[in-house]
Amino acid sequence: MDSRAKLRRQGSWLALLVLTVSACGATAPTATPSSAPLDAPTAAPPSETPTPLLPEAVTSTPECLPVNVAVEDTDYPAVAARGDVPVLLLLPACDAGPDGFPVVFLLHGKPMTEQQWLDLGVPELLSEGWQSRRWPPMIVVAARQPEPVFSNTDGGPGSYEQEFFEGLVPFVESILPVGKSRLERAILGISRGGVWALELGMTHPADIGAVAALSPSLAVNYARPAYNPLSLAEDFAEFPRIYLGAGDEDWARQHTEKLSGLLETLKGEVRLEIVPGGHEDGTWAALLPSALDFIASEWKE
Repeated sequence: MDSRAKLRRQGSWLALLVLTVSACGATAPTATPSSAPLDAPTAAPPSETPTPLLPEAVTSTPECLPVNVAVEDTDYPAVAARGDVPVLLLLPACDAGPDGFPVVFLLHGKPMTEQQWLDLGVPELLSEGWQSRRWPPMIVVAARQPEPVFSNTDGGPGSYEQEFFEGLVPFVESILPVGKSRLERAILGISRGGVWALELGMTHPADIGAVAALSPSLAVNYARPAYNPLSLAEDFAEFPRIYLGAGDEDWARQHTEKLSGLLETLKGEVRLEIVPGGHEDGTWAALLPSALDFIASEWKE
């Protein structure tokens, strides 16, 4: 059964509600220690257009209820990989407005899954940020990066780049009221997902307005120069706004700082933040609020 049939069978979007988080008294999911160690890039292998489905969770109320975050569980048919790809959708209880919501795509680390974002408390973080009006309402998409394209490709046909732009993005845009301009799209990734966030943003600056990479595993990224963020940063005409973060004892720190230096010479908007910690959950949890501040800074209006 495909994702659209699943959603229809359950009735309304709210009937699919897996989790509603309130900033006043929410209980965070039990954290499973996640580590995103070594990664590396080699090569890998079509889909119907989903019927538009605008969920009640994001269209029924005229004003935001910022303490509530609906977490929906669905999937979409893979394009460059095989089978269906699981996706978590974190939704505000708001009217979308004429231009839709800005959207943030979350790319987990290796060997983790989309569950990593729940372990890091992203629903609670969004709930608090919306309640305090720190961030405007947005849709957050946490898809699984399917193997082998996640680990063993570096861009181009048959890679996660194709999966993202031809599979995930069109699926999200077909079922949710999201903005479709570059300024309304951002990517935030951790470790191996951080490398992909950089590669996708830096090779598609016309499609992605902001990138946040937390502990990107550039030290063990063996991509070809056309897809390697460190190579791209040496001779780059245009790139999105970029946030880089790592821990002070993080094995990814050195190459994260190197990339920051290269990008700063190009006089683009780049922010580097180093916090206490290693290549671990505590570091990424500490960096997430600042990363979302950076991403949402152009969405305030």
